Amino acid sequence: MDKTALDRAEAALGACWGVLGMGGNLALLLIMFGVSADAILRYALNRPITGTLEGVELLLVFAVFLSLARTQAEHGHIAVGILTERLAGRPRAAIEALTALLGLLLFGAVSWATGAMALRSWRMGEYSAGLIAFPIYPSRTLVTLGSLLLCLQFLLEFGRALAALLGAAGGAPAGVRHVEEAP
Repeated sequence: MDKTALDRAEAALGACWGVLGMGGNLALLLIMFGVSADAILRYALNRPITGTLEGVELLLVFAVFLSLARTQAEHGHIAVGILTERLAGRPRAAIEALTALLGLLLFGAVSWATGAMALRSWRMGEYSAGLIAFPIYPSRTLVTLGSLLLCLQFLLEFGRALAALLGAAGGAPAGVRHVEEAP
C-alpha cells in the first residue's frame, strides 16, 4: 500500500507521542509516590517531605503538556458533537479543517508567548520560591514544547481534513483516508 506524506507524518508523530506519553505517565507516577509518601510520613511520623508541594507543581506541567498532543491524536479531549455527528463527507471535513486550523492558530500563539517566557526564565535562571528552590525554566520550556507538538498534531489533522475535503470533490488521492463518516 502506497503511503502518503500524511501517513508517514502520522506514523512518526505517533511514535513521538508514545515516548512523550511515557514521560507524562512517569511524572504522574512520581507525583503519586511523592504525595503518598509525604502524607504517610506527615501523619504517621510527623515528618513531611520537604519540597513535595513545589516538586508536584512542577511535575504536573510535565504530566499535562507532554500528553496534550497524544490526547488530541486519540480524540481524547472533550468534544461536543451535536452538529458534527450528523454530518458526513465534505461538510464534516470542512468543520474539522476549520477546528484544526483554529486550534493551530490558538496553540501557535500559546507557543509563541510561552516560548518568550521560557527563554527569559532560562536566561535569568529562574527558581521557585519555597523551602527547596526548584528550577522553573524546564517546566516553562515544556509548556512551549507541548504546545508546539500540539500544533504539529493540529497541522496533521488540518492536512487530513483538507485532503478529505478536496478529495471528496473528484475522488480521493491515492492513500488519503477520508474523514470519519457518520453512521
